Amino acid sequence: MTDLNKNALDLDGSEISGVNLAKVVAQTLSQSPKGDPLKFWGWATKLHSGIELDLDDSDMEVFKNFIKESESLTVLAKAQILKSL
Repeated sequence: MTDLNKNALDLDGSEISGVNLAKVVAQTLSQSPKGDPLKFWGWATKLHSGIELDLDDSDMEVFKNFIKESESLTVLAKAQILKSL
């Protein structure tokens, strides 16, 4: 299970108010011009609703690569998302 329903942390470890990792990823997935539209939309709607993703090994690799290769996510967000997987 992939639970990203938590606030992002700033460099000092404090929570960034209003920046939920699941919603950030959901927004990024929903705006992606590449990838499997139905799969990404399904993941985005679940994450936006606070539902954990249950990904098999193949989908987990797709998800990790999406995060790593995203040009709209910052390193601050990418690292926290990847550490949560």
